[in-house]
Amino acid sequence: MAAALVATLGRPAWWSMALAGFLIRGGIIVVLLPLVALPSLAALTAALSPTVSALAFSGLTSGVALTTAAIVVLGLALLAGVGLAGAWLDLAQLREAAADEDMELGWAPVRTALRDALAVRLAAHLPTLVATAYTSFRLIGATYDELLAPGDTGVPLALRIIDRAPEALVLLLAAWLIGEAVGGLAARSSAAGAPFRAALTTSVRQVLGWRGLSTLAVTTAAVLTPLWLLAGVAGHAWQRLRDELLGTADPVLIGAALLVFVSAWILGLASLGAALAWRNAAWTAVAVPAREEGTQAALIVVEA
Repeated sequence: MAAALVATLGRPAWWSMALAGFLIRGGIIVVLLPLVALPSLAALTAALSPTVSALAFSGLTSGVALTTAAIVVLGLALLAGVGLAGAWLDLAQLREAAADEDMELGWAPVRTALRDALAVRLAAHLPTLVATAYTSFRLIGATYDELLAPGDTGVPLALRIIDRAPEALVLLLAAWLIGEAVGGLAARSSAAGAPFRAALTTSVRQVLGWRGLSTLAVTTAAVLTPLWLLAGVAGHAWQRLRDELLGTADPVLIGAALLVFVSAWILGLASLGAALAWRNAAWTAVAVPAREEGTQAALIVVEA
């Protein structure tokens, strides 16, 4: 991790690649969440009532079925494109990290097919899919209970629902973090030449080992820190800017609030990119520790 940190700090281009990969895989939702106001129960009811009423009285018409099918196909195509773009960015940083002198890995990727990298990552997230299904059912039940017996109305609806099923979100977060770690390691082992099954099984053992768990804990904490900066500082600066725009509209105050918001936003994104790049470089060192095996060919034989 120390060698990965030294290499990452000296290469800001890695920050951009890591940040782009994170955002394109869905991290944009996490980054923009502090800037978006969650809808209230009244807003949700007003938005969903026409659709629910139409389905209840008219049933599933051919037009609704075609629209739903088109949305599903478009969504799957978008997810495939996003996955391939993320895999391309990961492989680009992997090639640079493997050739970096500070990392001293002594190996280079021999398999760079985007389809293979995406397939091994998706396979690593099968437990995440199961956790997502369980969490969805728990949250649906919690939403039903909350609507029948509302809690503190001063608390946002989403937070009240989460408070009724916190273990579901903890399970989903843990499954997602482990899936990301296993998928990242498996993609790197696969790029080094390991077969599909060997890359997955080896990655699971590596993540559950002391070296993998320590890397997961330290790098996750490093990524959460700039996310907190974005959610706390940038979110507060955005709220202040909105208040100034909707309030006195003093150009000086608006300019100051805008400067604080933009500065916090840029600093948060830069810090997040550096932390993500460090995590990627650290996982590269964990996935294929060439110095311990001697040569890449020996490593592939051991993992296979």
